[in-house]
Formats: sequence, structure tokens, C-alpha cells
Amino acid sequence: MAQQVGAPNYAGFWIRFVAYIIDMIIVVILSITVIGGLIYLPLMWWKKGQSVGMMLVGVKIVRAVDGGPITGSMAFIRFIVFIVEGLASYILIGLLGFIWAAFDSRKRAWHDIAAGTVCIHA
Repeated sequence: MAQQVGAPNYAGFWIRFVAYIIDMIIVVILSITVIGGLIYLPLMWWKKGQSVGMMLVGVKIVRAVDGGPITGSMAFIRFIVFIVEGLASYILIGLLGFIWAAFDSRKRAWHDIAAGTVCIHA
């Protein structure tokens, strides 16, 4: 299906997976200080719309409703659901939250849907 002019170019599962691996390396390094590991992702999502991994692969988080920057509360909600998905990833339901992005028309995982965000190519 051809992309409509002006329609967002949603970032798919695999490019987001690469960004996730990069970010998890950073989180592990920052986890030497517990606070650093807990605030890295939500703070970067809120202030920059991207984590370092997302910057490296050219992906950005925006509001689903209008494509604008996300708020601190959206970043927090997204992070909480992201953590729940990660902790639950040892069972099928948890993995489903992440894999959902591969099948959703807007390439959104459950943490995107809960926070009202989408990832687009920057």
C-alpha cells in the first residue's frame, strides 16, 4: 500500500528493537547508580522525544493525536507500561505487548497505546 502524502512514517518492530538493545546497554551502565537506570528512558523520552538508541537509528516518540512532543506524564506512563512489559516478557502475554508493534497499523506496542504515543522516523 502506498504511503499517503503527509502521513507519518511509523517506525517498525525491528528498528525499534535495535534502539532497545542500544538503550539497554546504556541502562546497564547507568544502573551502577540505581537512580540513573530508572530515570534515563523516561527523561530522554520526555525531554528529547528519543533515547540515545532511538537517535542512532532515527526513531522518535510523538503524541499519537497530533504528532507533537510528548509530556512528562506520557513519558512516565509509557515507562511504567514498558517496565511491566519487560518484567512480564518471560511469559507470552508480556512478549505480546512488545510484539504487538509488528502487527499494529501504526506500529504501536502496548506502552505506546497506553501513553497515546507513536514512534516515527525522525
